[in-house]
Amino acid sequence: MQRAAANAGIAGVPVQAAPAKPTAGATGAATGPADASGASSPANRLSGTEIEELARRLLDPVSRLIRADLRRGRERGGRLHDGRR
Repeated sequence: MQRAAANAGIAGVPVQAAPAKPTAGATGAATGPADASGASSPANRLSGTEIEELARRLLDPVSRLIRADLRRGRERGGRLHDGRR
């Protein structure tokens, strides 16, 4: 996973695998804020400022990947430049 991230150009952002989501069993329990508050420990929760910092750190690498993907799509279609600009 780290090698794929380095090849994608996001080497400055630490990459970790996301934990698997629990599947809903035959009990039909509703998933929502009530389940999240009881199931996760306080050590796993992020504060608002931590979420803001994470969003700021991820914005540049993700936007760079999206722009590159859009550029490759235009090149495949034979249009080298975006006509809207």
